[in-house]
Amino acid sequence: MSTRRQDFGVTFTVNVGTTKSLQLTILDPDTGLAKDLSSVTLYASSTVKIYKPDGTQIGSTINATFSDRTNGIMLFTISGSSQATLANAGNWIGEIQFVNNAGATIDQQQFGIDIKQSF
Repeated sequence: MSTRRQDFGVTFTVNVGTTKSLQLTILDPDTGLAKDLSSVTLYASSTVKIYKPDGTQIGSTINATFSDRTNGIMLFTISGSSQATLANAGNWIGEIQFVNNAGATIDQQQFGIDIKQSF
């Protein structure tokens, strides 16, 4: 069983066995407003990973897509057969990572994710 250790401001809930598309607005930590991701050189690609508090990754890495770059809106899909499995039920840490066109990680932000067992 998991324990919530930190509030990341945004928490998504996905039921076990469900594949669900999620939308996340990336915030600028200095202003608290949506971060402008329009630079395709600086924000070339993005991935999402889900972790247990000990750092163990749950399921495979997820490719995220830029839905509305100017308004910082990202889309990604949690898989019912990879991340949202019965073995992975609990409260976990989601992390979105941004990579520039040179392959360097330039930003990472975290969110909460609850994978709930269905009855």
